[in-house]
Amino acid sequence: MISLTQNGKNRTRSGQAIVEFIVGMVAVLTLLAALFQVASLAKTHTDVMIEARRQAAELALTDLSSGLDTLSNPNWLRDWEVGPDERPHSADDLPVAGDPTDFRGLIVERAAEGEAWQIMHEIPGNRLVQLRSAIDPGNLFGLVRGHNAQTVPLLPAARNLFYDAETVQIQSEVWIPWLKGLY
Repeated sequence: MISLTQNGKNRTRSGQAIVEFIVGMVAVLTLLAALFQVASLAKTHTDVMIEARRQAAELALTDLSSGLDTLSNPNWLRDWEVGPDERPHSADDLPVAGDPTDFRGLIVERAAEGEAWQIMHEIPGNRLVQLRSAIDPGNLFGLVRGHNAQTVPLLPAARNLFYDAETVQIQSEVWIPWLKGLY
C-alpha cells in the first residue's frame, strides 16, 4: 500500500496492488497454458512417432508372400521450397523432386573410381554395382514405410493467444529397410 501526502492529508492508493496482482496472474496463467499445450503436443508427437515406427517394424519383418505386396519406394527429394508463410521447415513447404541419376552421379559414382569399378563388377552379387546400374536405385534399398497422424485439440488459451486454429495435426513417416530377405 502506498501512502501519499497532499496538503497535509494522507491518501492511500490500494488499487495499484490489486491491478499488479491481476496482471501477474494473467502472465502466470498464460505461461501455464503454453506449458500444458507444449507438453500435450510433445507427448502426441512421441506417440505418433512410436506408432509409425511400430508399423514400419512390422512390415520390415513380413514375408512378401504373406501380405506385403511390394516394397515401398520413396520419392526422390532434392530440396524444399519455402511455402506461403515464408518460414522454412514448416508444414506448407513444398518438396522439390530429385532425380535418381543425381543420386547415382553424386553419391554412387564417388564410392569407387576408375579401376575400382572393374574390380567391384567381378564380385558376385555386389549390391553397389547393382545400385550403379539400376534405373531407379530406390527399389534396391527395399524400404518399407510406416505412417501415423493424430489431431490434437488446442486449449482455448493457446488458440486465442498463440495459434489461430482449433486443432493441430501431427504426422510422422518412418522408412526402414525390409529385413525379412536378410535372415
